[in-house]
Amino acid sequence: MTPPTVLLDRSFLAALVDESHERAAEAGQRYAELVTRYRDHEIRLRARHDHLAEIDPEVRRTLLAPVERISVARQFRRQADRLELPFEVDPDVAVTLVVMRRETIDRIATFDDTFDLIWLQPLA
Repeated sequence: MTPPTVLLDRSFLAALVDESHERAAEAGQRYAELVTRYRDHEIRLRARHDHLAEIDPEVRRTLLAPVERISVARQFRRQADRLELPFEVDPDVAVTLVVMRRETIDRIATFDDTFDLIWLQPLA
C-alpha cells in the first residue's frame, strides 16, 4: 500500500533552503521529522516541479533527494483559474489546491496561512 503524501509547498521549501529565512530553523526541524517518517515508509514527500525548479540543483540533489516531483499540467492551471472560493487566493495557491485534489493529497507542509483558511471552507 502506498503511504500518504505530504506536499511541501513553496513557502516551506523557501524556508528550508534559505538559512537566513526567519523560519529556517523550524523548517529544518520539521523536515527532519518528515524525512524520518519517509525513511520509515510512513509517508511520501512530494512537491510541485515548478517550485523545485526554483531551488539550486545541488540542493535538490542532496537535501531534497527524497522529494518526488509533481508536474503541473496546463489543465491544472486552467482548473485553478475556475476554482471558486469565498475569498481571493493567490493564483499559485489555487494551482497547489488543484494539484492536491488531482493527486489526492490531504497533507501539506506550509508556512502560508492561506491554507488554514481554505481547510475551513468547502472547495467548489
